[in-house]
Amino acid sequence: MFFFNDLKVRSGRPVRWAISSLLVVAGIAVAADGPLAPRSPGPATFIDLVDHPAPEANWDRFHALEDHLAGAFHMACGEGACLPRRFLWPMQLRCSVRVADATVAACVWVIAGSDLQVRAAGSIDPDVVVWRCVLPLGDAVAVDAFHAALEVDDPLAVRLPGAAESLRQAVARCLAKQGAAS
Repeated sequence: MFFFNDLKVRSGRPVRWAISSLLVVAGIAVAADGPLAPRSPGPATFIDLVDHPAPEANWDRFHALEDHLAGAFHMACGEGACLPRRFLWPMQLRCSVRVADATVAACVWVIAGSDLQVRAAGSIDPDVVVWRCVLPLGDAVAVDAFHAALEVDDPLAVRLPGAAESLRQAVARCLAKQGAAS
């Protein structure tokens, strides 16, 4: 077996002493906030919409909007908009806000669908699919304008400022694609 004590440097001191000295020097560099010290990240470029303008400051308004969109989604599905799929559920909406100008940069709405099939042998086969639907946004939609545009009776009919299509059209296009099996 090989040990540090078995090695000698030119001065006759063991290598263990040399390594210990290097570790002490490295420790001093880190303690002095030298180049080895981890840097704290700078200010965030993007934040979650619920945290705009401060952590959880937009919590109630955002979740009310999320519930309002989910209600509109359920209403549209009840009117046949989700056919041939019948068991779809909006799971979660998240939007990012560009901090520098307080604009909504991107939103993703996760929608899940399931179907359970009972087999002749008695087994039940679940078919669970998840879609990650990107909401259509124009450039530089201010946070307040985003909320105001969707606080209407039918938010799915809304075409956000600068967007090429309504939320209903974007979600329908998303759901027409094959979702990810879960």
